[in-house]
Amino acid sequence: MSNAVFSPPEGFQEHVSPSNFVQALGPMYRRDREDGTTTIALWVLKIHLNLHGIAHGGLVATLIDNAIGYNVAKALSGSVMTAHLTIDYLSSARLGDWVEADVQINRKGRRMCFAECTLRNGSSLMARASCILAPVA
Repeated sequence: MSNAVFSPPEGFQEHVSPSNFVQALGPMYRRDREDGTTTIALWVLKIHLNLHGIAHGGLVATLIDNAIGYNVAKALSGSVMTAHLTIDYLSSARLGDWVEADVQINRKGRRMCFAECTLRNGSSLMARASCILAPVA
């Protein structure tokens, strides 16, 4: 599996970000959850690997930031920007792994929104993050 594109698991559809930067990472996928949030996921491709053969930390951060931003923007019905992002890297992903980001919105205010994200590689918790976002004026 180099940079070939594989079909996502059942229930996922292509997620096209309006961000040129995120689009450059290759295809992402999404699946709506019963709680109203959306899981954002991707296959780890060759272009995502660092020199150790695992998913680059920048990819992990971008996937988390995209998943949180998408979910909060949807919940607030408007654009948001990341004001603060903290990530704990707990395990890794390798070429061909399917990685999913799930978001929980903890508090929505007029000026700030607080959310968390868990990133899983199969059943393994790969990263967790907390984020503060602000609506774009």
